[in-house]
Amino acid sequence: MQGAFGIFIGSVEPEIRRLRESSEIVRAIEPHLRRLVLQRDWLAEKHRRAIPAKAYAQYLLHRSSDHAFSVVSFVWNPGQGSPIHDHCTWGVIGQYEGVEEEGRFRQTDGGLERLGEVLARPGDVSHVYPPSRDIHQILNRTPAPTISIHIYGGDIGTQPRHVFDPATGEARPFVSGYDIPVD
Repeated sequence: MQGAFGIFIGSVEPEIRRLRESSEIVRAIEPHLRRLVLQRDWLAEKHRRAIPAKAYAQYLLHRSSDHAFSVVSFVWNPGQGSPIHDHCTWGVIGQYEGVEEEGRFRQTDGGLERLGEVLARPGDVSHVYPPSRDIHQILNRTPAPTISIHIYGGDIGTQPRHVFDPATGEARPFVSGYDIPVD
């Protein structure tokens, strides 16, 4: 692995192996991901393509050999987004291209409570981790595709997670999988 992405992996992997607390891991990774997403020449064209038939494409960029972490590019179609969901692991999200809205939620006895939203612009980073910072929704409200780069503890494409009904807060299990890029 060469270039900016190789440097990124070489910088974050020791931190992931050394630190134990999710809050420490995400804070250690954030500056590295910010540097990566501010660089423009490292993400292959095949990992930048939207899939017209889907709200978003999820491309695996790297998975450690022991599945301790994975890095994914998400390409969001215009006017599309994710369901409200959790991750059941830590994650750091860096905005690479375009503007995305991230809505934050928490479960309450009465269902889901919306905590607010932020707009992510290129170079912005945020993080998730259970139990208190794990439920969110990503939306692309722009007329062009957007791209964000995500790094997660574990193999996020095979990680059992949950989507939430926005009206009731009811959780349903799901596994996201990965999309296969077409050259």
